[in-house]
Amino acid sequence: MTFDRDDLDEVDEAAELWGGGPSELTFAGSRHIPFYKFTYFADRLDLRRVGYELDKFEALFDLMDDARTSQAIRINRLLHLPSGPNETVRGGNVLWQPGRAREIEFRVMEVLHQFGLSIVPTTLRRILGQSFNRGEMNAFEIDLIDVFYWAALAQVARDYVWRDQRLEEWCEYLEYPVRRTFGPEAVRSAA
Repeated sequence: MTFDRDDLDEVDEAAELWGGGPSELTFAGSRHIPFYKFTYFADRLDLRRVGYELDKFEALFDLMDDARTSQAIRINRLLHLPSGPNETVRGGNVLWQPGRAREIEFRVMEVLHQFGLSIVPTTLRRILGQSFNRGEMNAFEIDLIDVFYWAALAQVARDYVWRDQRLEEWCEYLEYPVRRTFGPEAVRSAA
């Protein structure tokens, strides 16, 4: 195969379509592109098939993408610091316990499965798992993924509160860590 310098003058179609074209590519190194813009197309299709677009979670994912280290430390403390009389009671406070949140997560998944949304929890978890460099994730990043997964799951479950009243209480419980760390308006603005 020979190299022709005239080929360099042609506009690359992929470069033209990605991020707005070559003029945008010059700035791509200097601005942040959110992790959810690079999701697998199959994940987008799985969500779309059950009636959800990734845009529904954009505000919530932006909140996670913009999280500060101090906020990640607060979430880590909420999930892991001893809060009871002995070492076996780890994390939480008087209002919220991470073990209870995990139980509620499975109950919400069960209800969503009944409504034909069994693909949503695993797809959301997979998308959030792409938010950080997989080979170098630390405990703070894993905790952020966990609490934002619960908040995203609650966002989906809120759409079905009219079919199962228990979901309202469960959603409040799952959203607690994000509301406590990022402010009470954080989840409402994301919804």
